[in-house]
Amino acid sequence: MGELTKMKIVAYKDPDFSSQLGEYDLLVNPENYKFKNEQQYAVTDTVNGSSAQTVKYKGGAAGLFELALFFDGTGVITDEKVDDQIKKAKDLVYTYNGDIHEPNYLKVYWGTQSLFQGRLKSWNVNYTMLDMDGTPLRAEATIVIIASVSAKKKALEEKKNSADLTHVRTVLDGDHLPLMCYRIYGDSSYYIKVAQHNELTHFRDLKPGDKIIFPPVI
Repeated sequence: MGELTKMKIVAYKDPDFSSQLGEYDLLVNPENYKFKNEQQYAVTDTVNGSSAQTVKYKGGAAGLFELALFFDGTGVITDEKVDDQIKKAKDLVYTYNGDIHEPNYLKVYWGTQSLFQGRLKSWNVNYTMLDMDGTPLRAEATIVIIASVSAKKKALEEKKNSADLTHVRTVLDGDHLPLMCYRIYGDSSYYIKVAQHNELTHFRDLKPGDKIIFPPVI
């Protein structure tokens, strides 16, 4: 069996996630975690008294990642008090960082796999076990992280997918020319021009592994 790896949250002080400040190893790996994505719409063409409405697509909202952090002060796992464990995690992921004048940037890792990156949106603690004197013995903090991509990375991605550049793409299983044109140009109707540019006798004659050149749209 492989060595058990702990999930951890790494904090950074910059939006490029390049300057690491510290990290928090979860006491116990979670049984699950959640991703949430939403589409945004604006209501249009509403009429007073209407039983229906028309919605217009605005774009995708930032993704959310939900995770539960477990804290134990019974001495079974660690001798550290629950409140001290919570403070250690909260100082890293939640507390205002005076050096950057905002909370830290966060990345969630499990082993070498990067699961999510962004900023903390919410922090909720539930004390699940108390000693006779009220001292917390167990607690669980539910955190929600909202996705964040640096402006530099976003600009590079937008430039990479820009329709005014020449692109070369490898055909994958299930690809067809109208679909590939939609990915590059945002419009599948360019498939005829792309077929002509690549001297394809039929736009359906694509095989996985083929290289297709997508010229700039003029």
